[in-house]
Amino acid sequence: MSRPLRVVTAFPAPFYAPVNAAVRLGAFADEGLDVHLWSPAPGQTPGMLLRGEADVAVSGVMRCHVLADQSPPVSLLTIAEVNSRDGFYLLTRRPADGFRWDDLAGKRLALFTEAPTPWMCLQDVLRRHGVAPRSVAIRSDLPGPRAVEALLADEVDFLQTGQPTAEQLLVDGNAHLAAAMAETVGPLPYSSFLVSPAFRQRESDLCARAVRGLARAQRWMVNSRPADIASLIAPDFPDIARPVLTRVVDRFQSAGTWPAHPHQPRAPYERMGQILVDGGLVGRAARFEDVCDNSFADSIPGPAS
Repeated sequence: MSRPLRVVTAFPAPFYAPVNAAVRLGAFADEGLDVHLWSPAPGQTPGMLLRGEADVAVSGVMRCHVLADQSPPVSLLTIAEVNSRDGFYLLTRRPADGFRWDDLAGKRLALFTEAPTPWMCLQDVLRRHGVAPRSVAIRSDLPGPRAVEALLADEVDFLQTGQPTAEQLLVDGNAHLAAAMAETVGPLPYSSFLVSPAFRQRESDLCARAVRGLARAQRWMVNSRPADIASLIAPDFPDIARPVLTRVVDRFQSAGTWPAHPHQPRAPYERMGQILVDGGLVGRAARFEDVCDNSFADSIPGPAS
């Protein structure tokens, strides 16, 4: 008998394609799971887990650090890695050949405002390249569509955005790529399967099935062409033209955005915590042992076994 599993994603975006692929491949169904997948308003996924309104969230590990840093602290667990790279891009209206990070000093930058992690990671990159984040004229008051309008109207010099917005602007010739953050930021546990401790204790079998379904999709994606991945997940993204979606998938796949196995390594996790501390989002990072549960992933044969 199939068991229902309520899965929420932070955004309805191809960044989380392994989850969409697991649904479309029947990987969850073969594990006896009837997955209901949807995206609430930005920032709502942790509360939904804690209130029992969702079972699994595909969301940033950043949320675990923020909740653990509250008083009193609140716990969420990560049980599988979904994204291993930053999925954001820095665009400009003019050709960006020879772009250097100090080119941002004194310039106007529209941030991605729906989550804090992209700015935390960009600050880390700036500091590593000797650029003070405060030297950049930040616009953090512009929601996504308005930020795009600001770039096109030359109200800002740079735009930080995700996919498919970045790809569509590039395809249309309305922007130029200054930097793909994945390459410069490096390996980070950007998004994972999050669950509440209560759900993990009560429904460990459902957790194991969900991670196995995800792992099957990850294995398939590693060995698949971007066009085939785009074709599989296209019904979930009807507003993205197929050639654009294929380019998005190709860019993510080439950057190593999607891991081949759901195991969560310690070193990138601890680096993420330090980035959040350095960026002032949290006062203290949560310990790996208190947040990351690899017990389900490590029971699955693969690169991390």
